[in-house]
Amino acid sequence: MSRTRRFERRALLGTGADLFERASRGLLDWEMHRRAGLVVVADGPATPGRTVTLRPRTGPAAWLRLTAPCEVTDVTDLPDARGFTYRALPGHPERGWERFLVWRDPGTDAVGLTIAAESAHATLLARLGAPVARAEQDRLTRRYLAALRPPAAS
Repeated sequence: MSRTRRFERRALLGTGADLFERASRGLLDWEMHRRAGLVVVADGPATPGRTVTLRPRTGPAAWLRLTAPCEVTDVTDLPDARGFTYRALPGHPERGWERFLVWRDPGTDAVGLTIAAESAHATLLARLGAPVARAEQDRLTRRYLAALRPPAAS
C-alpha cells in the first residue's frame, strides 16, 4: 500500500494587476503546464468537467512515455484569486488531486502562485519507482512555480 503525500508550495511572482491577469490566463489556458515541460492535450481552458492529458517532454516519465489524464473538478474565479483543481483519472500514475491558485494581495499588490496536492502511487511502476516518482513530482512542482514568473528585464 502506498502512502498518501500532501504538500503545499508557494512562490511570489511579482507585483501588479497586469501580472495577476497574465499569470491567471497562463494558468487557466494550460500555458504554465507547457512552460513547465509538459505536452498538454485539452480542448480548451480549465473549466469544471474538462479533461486534460499531460505528458512530460523530459525526464524519466518521458522516457517511459507515461501519460497523466486528469479532470478539472473546481475553478476559482474571484477578483484576487484564480485557479483550478484537478483530479487524477484512471491511467494516471498517481491518484489524488492538485490545486493551482494565482492570488493577488490587494494591500501590497503582491502576486503569487500556490500549489497544493494530495497523492499516492496508483500503479505498480510508480510504487516500484517511488523515489524517482516523488523526485519527478518535486521537479515538476518547481517548474510550475517558475513558469508563471515574468521574464527578467534585460
